[in-house]
Amino acid sequence: MRVPLEAYLSMSGARVYSLVAEIPFSPVDIDLGRLARGEWDAATDRFRIWYLPKEGGGDGRPVCYVMVRKFEPQDGVLLYGHVVVNMGERDGEDPRSFTVGIMSNDEVRARSMLNSMLDIPPSFHRRSEVRLVERRWRSDPDAVMRFLANVHSTLSQLAPDSGGKVYALKFQPPPGMMKELKRNLGAWW
Repeated sequence: MRVPLEAYLSMSGARVYSLVAEIPFSPVDIDLGRLARGEWDAATDRFRIWYLPKEGGGDGRPVCYVMVRKFEPQDGVLLYGHVVVNMGERDGEDPRSFTVGIMSNDEVRARSMLNSMLDIPPSFHRRSEVRLVERRWRSDPDAVMRFLANVHSTLSQLAPDSGGKVYALKFQPPPGMMKELKRNLGAWW
């Protein structure tokens, strides 16, 4: 299933596919060539590393994550993912583990994005090694707003080449949402 990106701008049928997985091994390799299908557009695609000190992280811990955003204009698909470094030991878990969260307007491409982190030489990890925490379409305001921000920033990069058309973001976040986002920034959605 795929939701057209224009639906997010008009907020008609706004829902996003969310896939969250726990990765118990280290390192995690990302095959960007496979993810980008040979093309990477600096105007719309992103590969960022974020580090938030203890004050900005959840539960008084620092947060470190890699963000990858890939726009496929020919298919109207946007992929937005985080690889969160689980800093410090939690309940006896391996402190080197990661959490991967992927949002997309296309369910098949979201699964493909997770596959771009598996079966990569030299480690050749399999999907059976990761634990899927979530894989579902979400329509809650928190998830839609996170994805909508990326839709808007991606499509706004296209405005100069689209005959002067400018996309306007008109979405009212629920009361207290910004406060909750700041408080839970270190927690995964």
